[in-house]
Amino acid sequence: MGPYFAVVDAARMFSLVVGSLVIFLGILRATREVRGAAGGRDRVAREITDHAGLGLEFFVAAAILNLVLDPTWPAVAITAVIIAVRQLIAFSLSLARSG
Repeated sequence: MGPYFAVVDAARMFSLVVGSLVIFLGILRATREVRGAAGGRDRVAREITDHAGLGLEFFVAAAILNLVLDPTWPAVAITAVIIAVRQLIAFSLSLARSG
């Protein structure tokens, strides 16, 4: 494995770690921030969904970088699933904010 693949793999791992942290810290922040507040349950759901969407953007980046490293059909399928989940979250966000 050459230096190019090592750099791409490091960027992929960094993206996975950052995405995971964004989701985890978003959940912690949302639950701590709205504890006991009026309308807290809806705000928690909105905050968690926002952070999950942002974290999944990093997962999409990691999946695309994985395709560079390992261009196989299973890698394509995983990328497609991650993108589909991200789109579902974006769609649910747009529904929640409009209604």
